[in-house]
Amino acid sequence: MAKSSEPQSTPEPAPRRWRPPISVALTAGFGLLLLISVGAVGWIVLDAGRQNTFSLLQRTAEITVDSIAAQLDQHLGAAARQAEYLAARVAEGAVEPSDPDRMVEIMLGALAATPQVNGIVYIGSDLEALRVGRKKGLLVWLRSDWSERAGIARMIEATRDAGAHTWFGVVWVEDSQESHVAIVAPAYRNGVYLGSFSSVVSLRALSGFLERLDRDFGTHSFILQGRDQVLAHSSLSGGAQGLSEQNPLSRLDQIEDPVLNDLWAPGFPLEILEDSTVQGRAVQGPDDEQIYIYREVAGYGPVPWTIGLHFLGAEVNTELRRLIYALGAAGIVLAISLLAVFFFGRAIARPIVQLAERSRAIRELDLSRARPSGGSWFRETDDAAAAYNSMLSGLRWFETYVPKSLVLRLMRLGEDAIRSEERTVTVMFTDIADFSGLSERYPPAELVELLNRHFGLLLEKIETEDGTVDKFIGDSVMAFWGAPEARLDHAEATCRAALAIRTAISAENQRRAAAGAEPLGLRIGIHSGTVVVGNIGAAGRLNYTLIGDTVNVAQRLEALGKELDIRNREIAILVSGATAALLGAGFEVRALGDHKLRGRRTATEVFELLEEVAAGGPVEEMS
Repeated sequence: MAKSSEPQSTPEPAPRRWRPPISVALTAGFGLLLLISVGAVGWIVLDAGRQNTFSLLQRTAEITVDSIAAQLDQHLGAAARQAEYLAARVAEGAVEPSDPDRMVEIMLGALAATPQVNGIVYIGSDLEALRVGRKKGLLVWLRSDWSERAGIARMIEATRDAGAHTWFGVVWVEDSQESHVAIVAPAYRNGVYLGSFSSVVSLRALSGFLERLDRDFGTHSFILQGRDQVLAHSSLSGGAQGLSEQNPLSRLDQIEDPVLNDLWAPGFPLEILEDSTVQGRAVQGPDDEQIYIYREVAGYGPVPWTIGLHFLGAEVNTELRRLIYALGAAGIVLAISLLAVFFFGRAIARPIVQLAERSRAIRELDLSRARPSGGSWFRETDDAAAAYNSMLSGLRWFETYVPKSLVLRLMRLGEDAIRSEERTVTVMFTDIADFSGLSERYPPAELVELLNRHFGLLLEKIETEDGTVDKFIGDSVMAFWGAPEARLDHAEATCRAALAIRTAISAENQRRAAAGAEPLGLRIGIHSGTVVVGNIGAAGRLNYTLIGDTVNVAQRLEALGKELDIRNREIAILVSGATAALLGAGFEVRALGDHKLRGRRTATEVFELLEEVAAGGPVEEMS
């Protein structure tokens, strides 16, 4: 039977009536240890410290390499999202490929919002190309006929057959005389292929990204294609010399890093990484041993990439030398009186007690109460404090990307909550009106600040009603009620959140008007129905999310808001008949008739949510 990739819940140990304070236990334990021979004590300390150190080194190597991989995915993910976004805009009919002015407008807006993307091109089915890019700090565009370029034709044909975005690895861009990483996303409308969008990220920009990473963290990182082709390295941040379409990448022996050039020289693998997710090898250099930590990543082209870093062996041996010093310290401990043992026990216990107290906040995911732990005179507790601080830093990043309220509820409900099952829920979709126009009018930094403030308002109102934010999609938010905890009033809670959002956005627009800024329009779609909810994804990368037509209907209702005659055009809230039927007498709705939503065969009954009224107040009759 295949091993499940879902996280397993661990039962908490049963509480005991009495447990001794750690200071008492340490004092008694050290008193006994003083009677043991120096050899026995030294061996125990050395072996335990060796295991702890190796485990810490292994974890540090994994975290460092995984951090580079995560930031690389974030850096290149923007290009993928832009290409998919543009393809979706064409697919939904928001822009016509036959309208070059509008195409250039939306492509320039997308390019301006992603500084790491050097250019975007739309290639029609006739291989007519419309390109936008950066040149000497300016955004420019031009049209080209690529019908004679066999390589482009093969790339477009492969993407069209795949039916989804595809990374094509390294390509040479003649105009800029630089190598880039390219992604291509096809655009279909009603099953008919219209063309493809391609975004390219400069390898020089990727090397600049590694240069900043090395400067901030004191690392020496690299990205290779195959064994000897260098994709990115800090020494290439100013550009690589001697590249061409036939040789778009530098070789290991062509960059200013003689240590990296010895990556595949004769050496030996690192035993401490045998069971790790990363690989490591040591090579003896002229002055010191060189350590290389790396792992392979796939998905960015036909040839896998290798990401990693290198450092001196002395940086590792420093930790091992500390273990040897512990042997000498053992002899001193034998000569210390029991009174000194008592004070030492208290000194050791203090940081452990502090660490235990602060760990309780982490157990509840209340990171606002979790403060960094101070150091200690003792190696193990100091290592534990350092590991705790590293874990706390990682969890704060984790809290940024994962809904804390959802994790707490899943922890509370246990293992059964994450199994995929059918559930009746209510789904909400929000979308900022004319966001493309805002993207064009606002600088990227101001646009990001606007979105972060907007999402903060929405998140507060959604979580106040115990809703779960599933994801942020561009300027849109998807949230749901009724999972993981089942509730009968999921439709009413969703509508209360929507009305609270309307109030908050109205107040925000008043603030923006006072500051001389234009107001934001918002469309909200709400639908109730049956979905499959639970952990969905691949091994090692799962999302607690919803799957089903209910999600599509909610999104289509939100899009319908810009077509109907809505009383409050600034913040339009549309609910389906299924949702309206679940609302009590405390909500006022207005029937808008039956409408055929995009992609659906049957018509959907649509209502406009007006306001929440007092129980027993007037409610418009639903037809």
